[in-house]
Amino acid sequence: MLRIVIAEDDINFKKELIKILLTMEGVSVEYSTGDGNDALEALIKIKPDVAILDIGLPGISGIEVAKKIREYMPFLEIIFITSFEEYIKDAVKLYASDYIEKPLDEKRLRETLDRIKKKLLEVENVIPFKTEDGVKLINPKEIYCVQASKKRSIVYTQKEKFICDYSLKEIEELLDGSMFFRTNRSFLVNLFKVELLKDNNRTSFEIRFKGSNYKAYLSKELYCK
Repeated sequence: MLRIVIAEDDINFKKELIKILLTMEGVSVEYSTGDGNDALEALIKIKPDVAILDIGLPGISGIEVAKKIREYMPFLEIIFITSFEEYIKDAVKLYASDYIEKPLDEKRLRETLDRIKKKLLEVENVIPFKTEDGVKLINPKEIYCVQASKKRSIVYTQKEKFICDYSLKEIEELLDGSMFFRTNRSFLVNLFKVELLKDNNRTSFEIRFKGSNYKAYLSKELYCK
């Protein structure tokens, strides 16, 4: 279900927009408002998939709402609807999904929302990892293991290894427990990537992975269980 929040101060236009959206399969209008500040609060609270923003909102403009919400929700799909062409460059800078001029082009709106649905389906199994350089979107199937590094973690993937701002416990809660196993206090391992176990010392095994030189370790106490 595509969850949508609308911010539009023209009451009649907003009614028309909601009426159209309610005819679309797999779409849910979670909230609507005519004020920019209220829209920002609603977006932070509801965390929808899509924000449909009129640029000329009272309070703060739709452009300002988009700039501020990007700090909290970098992957929110934003559709601007307005009568003013001069804001197109701003919309592009904010990675807007579309910029639809009034009067409303219903066909274009439907096409845009269909495109967003398909995009979300393609990335629904991707997990965002926050790093110093930004957010990395990683498919769990590409992860070999995750290693604790103080309050952060090192993620080892097919293409690279990187440090993320989540603790090992936080990452463990994000990943599928049937695929990933906590092998000791420091490692979370993708069971489908394991090639062999090698005796390491009295208390642990060394874990080797298929097609990789990465290593992890398994507590013998856990193995025996």
